[in-house]
Amino acid sequence: MIRLSVDTSFEHLGLCLTRNGVTLANYYSLCDRQNSKIIFEVIDDLLKKTEINLAEIDVYVVNCGPGSYTGVRIGMAVVKTFAQVHKKPVVSVNSLELLAGQISQLKNDFSVLLNCTRREVFHGKFCIVDGQPVSKAQIQLTDLEKFAESNENVPVVLYRISPERRKPEPLFEKLVLLPLDYPVPDALLLDRLGEIKMLSTAFDPNSPVNPLYIKREVEKL
Repeated sequence: MIRLSVDTSFEHLGLCLTRNGVTLANYYSLCDRQNSKIIFEVIDDLLKKTEINLAEIDVYVVNCGPGSYTGVRIGMAVVKTFAQVHKKPVVSVNSLELLAGQISQLKNDFSVLLNCTRREVFHGKFCIVDGQPVSKAQIQLTDLEKFAESNENVPVVLYRISPERRKPEPLFEKLVLLPLDYPVPDALLLDRLGEIKMLSTAFDPNSPVNPLYIKREVEKL
């Protein structure tokens, strides 16, 4: 079985080709949000180097977000187009699942934070079961300050998209960051998590795959 995994949800481009669990090619580049300009060229190059035709790919794995709004749409559009043309299934892995996959050995629950713009964070709670991340709550979007107040001393996996483009935020320095077992959330990690989902009894190859957009939490009166 040949899988092509695609991630354009952050500031990098991640692509991975595997055959029966063996890595054939793994591409990772901080392309400064130039994904739409280079993704087809990079995919074509990987296929040529591995001597694989697009029609031979059996399954696609994609990061469905949340993340960069434009970035998520690029990856989803590419994968869904290829899959539709060749009538192949798509496995979606969300961004927080991918980031949680960087942890493999931890007894206690932990949070995953994804900071895209300003002081807002997407966050979710996870635990590790048999070395794999399992979500324990729905992803939410809230202010960093609000999260910090209600989750003091909770260990977190933190990913910030292009933090150098924004002003320093002292609150991030107060978070308790977990040491990562897998240092980069690349397409190879995405492929591994996608394989786990694909092999689960809950996977439906005919289920629609859409970008994951999260609305802000509504303040309770």
